[in-house]
Amino acid sequence: MKVVLYLFPATIIILLANCLPLLAQEKGDTTFQKVCAACHTIGKGKLIGPDLANVQTRHPEEWLIKFIKSSQSVISSGDKYADSLFKAYNQIPMPDHPNLTDEQIKELLTYIKEKSLAPETAAASTALPPGDSKRGRELFVGNIRFANNGSACNACHNVEMKGLLSGGALGKDLTHAVTRLSAAGVSGIVSGLPFPQMKETYASKPVTPQEISDLTACLAIADKQSPVKASSHVSSYFLFGGASGIIILAILYSIFWIKRKKGPVNFFIFNRQIESI
Repeated sequence: MKVVLYLFPATIIILLANCLPLLAQEKGDTTFQKVCAACHTIGKGKLIGPDLANVQTRHPEEWLIKFIKSSQSVISSGDKYADSLFKAYNQIPMPDHPNLTDEQIKELLTYIKEKSLAPETAAASTALPPGDSKRGRELFVGNIRFANNGSACNACHNVEMKGLLSGGALGKDLTHAVTRLSAAGVSGIVSGLPFPQMKETYASKPVTPQEISDLTACLAIADKQSPVKASSHVSSYFLFGGASGIIILAILYSIFWIKRKKGPVNFFIFNRQIESI
């Protein structure tokens, strides 16, 4: 009986020791999929942001907690590493997560640590079907509606492509999004909705995997254009406006110059006629 009494607490302790890390991993997995997976992988290379494999060996836990809660606050504090990281990844700000508690972030870091030891078991991103760039173009401008009735991309974004009207300016110009983010990064943003405006627009009207592939294929075509061509319509407006202004000024100057000359000459002739009387 005494043996049983001693063994029971020991068994409970062993079970808890084994179960608690698993529970932390499970909670960390949920947090990772919700707030991290759109921009980061664990052992599968960089997307929009860096690969998070072994991130806990590169930074102290306290620093990671602060950075995850508000990366821009850490950058603004003068942290040189945070600033270099921001610049290395095209100065795309990581969304703040003030609602995550320290405990949730620690569970997230536990999950990343375990997956870093066996990156081959990390959850792989769902393979997307082949994309149709022409259909992606029609989806982008709204000629084809999204399956779940989400807003057309050009309501907020512009893409420079031949025969395509300019889009909105609320969001970034996406002409060279594939160069800045990679095709996988573009797909990750559209599927993961890491930015508040996108989440508000598409959370209840998600873009389908096929539509994501089509849009990414469209942006890959646009990305092949030269940077000069991407801003040609703006340059043309300035060039046309400047040339027109110079011509108008030249005409006005000529008119006033002619009048200035005619005045004295006529006055001289008039005086000569008066004197001859």
